[in-house]
Amino acid sequence: MPLLLDDRQPALPPYLTSDSTLGDYLSWVQTQLPEGRVLTQIRLNEVLLDSAQLAAVRKNTLASGILSLTTADRRELALTTLGKLAALVQWLAPQHKEVAATLERGDIQPALNRLQELISAWQQIQSAYANLAKLLEISLAELAVGELKGDTVLQEFCNQLGEIQTALQAKDFVLLADILQYEMDAAVTHWINLLSATLGVADPAACEAR
Repeated sequence: MPLLLDDRQPALPPYLTSDSTLGDYLSWVQTQLPEGRVLTQIRLNEVLLDSAQLAAVRKNTLASGILSLTTADRRELALTTLGKLAALVQWLAPQHKEVAATLERGDIQPALNRLQELISAWQQIQSAYANLAKLLEISLAELAVGELKGDTVLQEFCNQLGEIQTALQAKDFVLLADILQYEMDAAVTHWINLLSATLGVADPAACEAR
């Protein structure tokens, strides 16, 4: 089957045939990537595969169609992701107090609607950071974030989200406002410190120059 790697068609080894699986092709491609480059997109017949779809078809033979792969520089990808996450965290930072103020005014439903959007954004940040840590092969149990470790920062944040969910379920809007008003600032600070520590892994020279 045709294989495109960054819009180029590489010469395939003889053992890759029409009976080979998607996993076979991907395993071979990994051995061909220059140091520092990683796969970022996998398309089969122009369909972008997410992780679940990839797992479902990885063992399928690829007798026909087009497998199109895109790569990126690991460092550049990590720095781009860190920049986006830092910007999103900074954007979210003041909104917790705004939701708390809305709750305190008694505008419950608008506050809850906005809170759900904030929670969704934080969950996206968590997911993106997990992928970033995997990309950089970071051991969060060893990553120093001030006096804490990376895994502790993430666990404490999960606990805070859990407290928010518990207050929501109990419809304890006073407690909910207090959490948003007084506890989320520390969570934001921890996230900024976590991203800064991760930058030190992705680009040590940049941190030394700061």
